[in-house]
Amino acid sequence: MLFFPNATIYVSDLKTVKNDEGTKIKTFDFENALESFRCDVQPNTLTSSQVELYGLDAKTANTKKCFTNMESGSSMVLGNRAKVEYDDGSVEYYNIQPVNKWRLHKEFLLIPVENESA
Repeated sequence: MLFFPNATIYVSDLKTVKNDEGTKIKTFDFENALESFRCDVQPNTLTSSQVELYGLDAKTANTKKCFTNMESGSSMVLGNRAKVEYDDGSVEYYNIQPVNKWRLHKEFLLIPVENESA
């Protein structure tokens, strides 16, 4: 498959840290990302059966698809989060849903994070 990288993805897992008051909070740390790599991020339209399969609703069904080579994306697993920096300078955050691992590339759904900063 031919794809054109248009974004850099930073992947983080959920970490427990202490805030300034000493309270433990769960957060994603993109400053110390598990992995970063270039990829092709494209709009994606899901069928109603796919929306149901992935447990999405109409709000979160505005997904994107990420295509990358076989050497990248080892940390793109369910439960981790992706920070996507597009070549135009915009930044978005997504939950990761692995979809397919093909012979020559990998494919992931990026589900928008809502009501959170990261």
